[in-house]
Amino acid sequence: MSEKSFPAELVKQLVSMQRTGTPGEVADLISLLASNKASYISGQLISIDGAMG
Repeated sequence: MSEKSFPAELVKQLVSMQRTGTPGEVADLISLLASNKASYISGQLISIDGAMG
């Protein structure tokens, strides 16, 4: 995400982690879910939102 998409002050108000996520953080979760380490995980909704809300 960039400042153009979401102004920094708005992000600080809405997101507990005070920043936007990175593509790498999303990729890390996808990598985990595609691996054998997640073989027993099914039917879950996983938010990557920095504790937004």
